[in-house]
Amino acid sequence: MGDISASLPIRPRQLIRDQVFATLAEEIISGRMQPLEEIRDQDLQAEYGVSRTPIREALNRLADLGLIEVSTNRFTRVAPVDLDAQADRVETAVAMIGYCAIKAVPTYTVDQVASLHARIDGLLDPHLARSPRREAIRLWYALWSEIVLSAGNQTMIDILDGQLALHLTRTVPAQPVAEELLDYIRAALGELRALLERRDGEGVRALIEPLFLRSTIEPLRAAAALAAASASSDPMRIGRSPGE
Repeated sequence: MGDISASLPIRPRQLIRDQVFATLAEEIISGRMQPLEEIRDQDLQAEYGVSRTPIREALNRLADLGLIEVSTNRFTRVAPVDLDAQADRVETAVAMIGYCAIKAVPTYTVDQVASLHARIDGLLDPHLARSPRREAIRLWYALWSEIVLSAGNQTMIDILDGQLALHLTRTVPAQPVAEELLDYIRAALGELRALLERRDGEGVRALIEPLFLRSTIEPLRAAAALAAASASSDPMRIGRSPGE
């Protein structure tokens, strides 16, 4: 999936339609293509130098995933971010990570623990605060996806790869993170290091549930409620993306 494929469990894509899909997906989830931005087949044909068929196939896949909206003979455009749906996806991911932690963490080798420690160190790097928000999203996703992958449950891997990955790595409009919350996240990641060192899978699950609730799920629910209240008081906002 473009420049993040090295850190995400996405299968290699070689066909032209897959290349177009991966490129468009990265444009959308990175925020380079904005919610409600119109997508024109002819523009993509000129830009990518391919025929209409692989472009339509890629767009159909993105529509199935809910990343674009298609209205026949009217428009094809980037879908707005559904904040409540994002929270639902995160809750699903938390359940998967918790199960995989219990199953896999007690069996971790020294190398597996070291790999996860390196990912935690990347998230704790002070320079990350000055990096693009996209980089933090990639590192955060890569940490938790490695735990899911290590459990070897192919059904969960397929769900993560095929249904959740693109949404969970999508840049979502958000307010700056409060310093108090950042301190909590840093402390939790430090505790996660120790739990992995002890191979405490139950402890990892107990840690991630409140961590995700406070850092991600509750802010998403609150933002969704605020957007809904704003839309109800201003009918002209209905259909716009959050933050517009």
